[in-house]
Amino acid sequence: MELRIMSPQEDGFVKEIQWNNEELKQEITATMQEYKSLAFTEDNIKDAKADRAKLNKLRTAFENERKQIKKQCMEPYTKFEKQVKEIVALIDEPIALIDSQIKEVDDQKKAQKQKDIEELFGSLGFQNFVTLDKIFDPKWLNASVAMSKIEEQMKSQMFQIGHELETIRKLPEFAFEAKELYKKTLDMNQAIQEGQRLAEIQKRKLAYETEQKAKEEELKRQTELRQKETATQKAQEKSKSVTESKKEDNSENSPESQQDQKTDPIMSIDFRAWGTREQLMGIRQYMLDNNIKFGKVE
Repeated sequence: MELRIMSPQEDGFVKEIQWNNEELKQEITATMQEYKSLAFTEDNIKDAKADRAKLNKLRTAFENERKQIKKQCMEPYTKFEKQVKEIVALIDEPIALIDSQIKEVDDQKKAQKQKDIEELFGSLGFQNFVTLDKIFDPKWLNASVAMSKIEEQMKSQMFQIGHELETIRKLPEFAFEAKELYKKTLDMNQAIQEGQRLAEIQKRKLAYETEQKAKEEELKRQTELRQKETATQKAQEKSKSVTESKKEDNSENSPESQQDQKTDPIMSIDFRAWGTREQLMGIRQYMLDNNIKFGKVE
């Protein structure tokens, strides 16, 4: 079975489309140069539109001719392409059938190899937090990878996990939290970074708590100081009040005060006074002001 081209032969294919390319190119170049030198204004805008329409018409003529030649050249190829694709489709049908059968056999082999890998994993004694999906390499299912190679890689990973766990246990802080993350991810760098992150948070927390405690103690000291000052001030005021009270008591108990508090006996005296009306009215007012009783002498 061989595809043979009877017509056209290699020499019969169109290798070049011959036309007056150079002649037209020179003529159009010179004409276009004239158009480039034109300057249009509002007065001759109609001429500008006419020239543009003429150039568009010329351009359309060239484009139409190009498309026609392309169509003529492509017609035999388009027919040939369709015929070849019909034949290729006939070949593709059994290829697809064979592919499906090959895939079915490959899938069966991969399923069996998956079981063999699972049995191998269970026999090696990995740490209880390590599951097969955490270390599984899809390449292990390839027919080119032997079970002995898979066993070698599994053992290498098991020893590496043990070594990384020991490294994490030696962390100065938050080793437990870092180890728990490692059990989930098997990523030592991520686990160590988590331990460092938690340690940094703890450091900032302690600094914050220390600062808050210092502020609270200072506030307490200031409050106690103000209370002490208030108590002292009240005591001084009370002492001053007692002192003043004692002074008042002593003043009231003094001979002068007692003498003032004694009531003089009521006496009477008759007399005549001579003076001006103003002077006599002054004597009268004095007696009124000092609560001295007086009356007319019979």
